[in-house]
Parts: sequence; structure tokens; C-alpha cells
Amino acid sequence: MIGEMPDANLDAGDRMSLNFAKDFMLQLAAITTLIFAYQVFFAGRPRLDRGKIALNVLFGLSTLLCMTFPAVFASDYRVDIRIVPLLLGTLYGGPLTGIFLSAVIILYRWYIDVDMGLLTTVLSLLLSLPVFLYCRKYFIAARKNKRVGIAFLLLLYYSLAGIVSVALVRGLAFVDVVRIHEIHIVFNVAALLFFINLNETIKEMIQNNQRLESEAKDAEIAFLRSQINPHFLYNALNSIAALCIDEPRKAQNLTLNLAQYLRSSFHFKRLNAMTTLEHELELVRAYVNIEKARFGDRLEVEYDVDADLDMEIPPLMLQPLVENAIRHGLMSNLQGGTVNISAKRLANAVIRFTVADNGCGMSETKRNEVLQPDAGKGGIGLWNMSKRYRILYGRSIGLVSAEGVGTKVVFDIPMQPEKTKGAGRHAAGDYRR
Repeated sequence: MIGEMPDANLDAGDRMSLNFAKDFMLQLAAITTLIFAYQVFFAGRPRLDRGKIALNVLFGLSTLLCMTFPAVFASDYRVDIRIVPLLLGTLYGGPLTGIFLSAVIILYRWYIDVDMGLLTTVLSLLLSLPVFLYCRKYFIAARKNKRVGIAFLLLLYYSLAGIVSVALVRGLAFVDVVRIHEIHIVFNVAALLFFINLNETIKEMIQNNQRLESEAKDAEIAFLRSQINPHFLYNALNSIAALCIDEPRKAQNLTLNLAQYLRSSFHFKRLNAMTTLEHELELVRAYVNIEKARFGDRLEVEYDVDADLDMEIPPLMLQPLVENAIRHGLMSNLQGGTVNISAKRLANAVIRFTVADNGCGMSETKRNEVLQPDAGKGGIGLWNMSKRYRILYGRSIGLVSAEGVGTKVVFDIPMQPEKTKGAGRHAAGDYRR
């Protein structure tokens, strides 16, 4: 075969060099694949415990592969780059990862043979690992170029510790050990510089993508929220204008309610900042007061809140739903109706919010329409709120409606971890009926 003919013309030295290069590239490929898999699937994820386990497993596996398939440089000399996953795993994973990988190396070396090689391995790790862990805090705080420099110096220190260990255990001269291991050191340095740069480059790419995704999400949330305030202001000012001539006192009160609403609404430093449930309910009450002054006894609003008023929720999640329930659900009927606003604790540390009305309701066709963009139709619609909720929590709101019965909108918001401990301030008084 054509692929086999060159091998017949190779002498023993060339064949050994070819095998050395092939085995060394195999070690590089194994570590590259495993490091890339870790960065893509686990790095930067919220579940840090899974990420740590994955890092230990993948770097431990790459360590075993390096030791299992060493590059044979001479009949009595083999080269592996186990230091690369050991050093990277310790620097990125921390003390437990470093100890785990060191144990993997020692156990594997013990499994192969209990000899002076095992003793030099143990001694090298005892001299090196504490220094790795001490320097890790400087590595984590540094930028990419300094990280490469720190890792390079630590590798040189590990090589020095290995040379000292071999010289002590085998009784060889320091210069002779250096001469024997100089090729090993060169390959370790080359491999480490390659992988530390590869790892940092992958991290930068992932972080940049996450930053761009976050900025795009923030921009979309800001756009969606920017639609809400003008829409609410338009309706509120229309309500006040309708009362100015016949009921100026009510118009005055509504103007004060609107001022209170605006003062609270413009308090946020960022359009996508979080607010408290208490603050959100105050905005709802300000809006309801404006609408009750206009519609009188036709409008009833009930609050049923069993949740910590200090819990954080995205702002303007309830008021648009209440507005839709009043204007499109109740006021389409001459007799009006009731809006029920509830926030209930669920067993899985989640607050379930419900805005329900007993108004005209919707057909299935209409339900599908209201969850579509409202371009050209005026108003913000349920689509706006549903889109914000999907961006923030990755889920869709629940919408149940029947003609002549009413409409109910349901969505869940997880409680903040610190809010689930102890007794927070709970709803009472005006927020419970």
C-alpha cells in the first residue's frame, strides 16, 4: 500500500523519532479535547459544583492519558506532559483539584511499579504542590499575560523540584540529571505555553460571547420597558383630563397619585434593575387609584399576597397585567368586575403571581393574537410582558381565558436565596383581603 511504503525506508532512529512525535501529539490532542470540553460545557455556568466535578474528572482523565501513552525518546527514556493538566487543574480548580490530580499521579505510578521512580514522583509533588497553591491567588487575580508568566515560572520550579528529587533519590550529580531531563523540560515548557494560551483564549471568547449576550438581553429589556411608561402615562393623563372639569378634586388626587408613581418608577438607576414586591405593589395601587377614580364602582381590586414584600422581582411585571385586565377584561362590560392580584409561596422556593379578572374573556384565536407583537395596534399588550419574562427566566407565562368567564395570567419568580432564610417582612393590611 502507498501509505506503508515510506516506513520500509526508515531506519530505527527515524522510526523512533516518528513514533515520539506521534505519541507526543496524542498527548497534546487528548488534553486539548478535554480542556476545550470543560470550557465549552462547564466554565462560567451557575452550577459551580458540577463545574468542579467536571474539571476534576476531565483533568484527571487527561493526566492518566498522558501517563498511559508516553512519548518514547529513547529505549530507556520516556516523556509525558502530566505536569500540564496537573498545573492547570490546580491553578484553575483550586486545592481540592490539585490534591486529587496529585493522588491520581501517585496511584497510577504505584500501580505501574513500586520503585525509585515512585519515590521521586512523590517527592516532586510534595515540593511542588504547596508552591502551586500559594501562587494560585496571584494567578487568579492576574490578567492573561501575567497568568502565562506565572504558569511558566511554576513549571520551571516543578522541573527543578523533579531534578532535585531524582538527584537525591538516585544519588546522581545535579548537572547529570539536568542533562538527562533537558529535553523533557523543553517539551513541558512548550506544551504548557500552548495550553495556557489556548485555555485563556477560549475563556476570553466564552466571556465575550456571554457579555455580548447579556448586553443584548439588557438592551431588549430596556426597549420593552421603555414602551411601558409612555403607555401608562398616556392613559393616566387621559383619565385625569376626563375628570378636570366635572371632578377637579379627584383630578387633583389622581395627579398626586401619578406623581407618586413617577417618583418611584424613575428611581431605578438601570432600566433592567430589580425592584421589591412592596414597591411593585405600590405602583399597582397608584395605577388602580387612578382607574377607580374614573370607573367608580364598576371596578373592584382584591389583593391576596402571601410573600415577603422585600423579595426582588423585575419592575413593571404586575402593573401592565392589571392594566390589561381592567381596560380589556372588565371595562368592555358595562357592569365592570373584579381583578384579583395574588402572590403565593410554593413549596420549591418560588412565588406564583396571578392576575385574574372576571371580565369578558377571550376566544382561543384572540389568546393567540394577544401574545404576538402589537406593532401597529397601539398599547403594549401581553406580548411585551411575556417577552420580558422569557428573556429573564427562559419560560413562558401562563394564560387561561374563556369568553364570558374571564382571564387569568400566571407566572412564577424564584425567591432570592438569602430571602428564603429566616422570616422576612410579609404582606399584610392593604395587601390582604
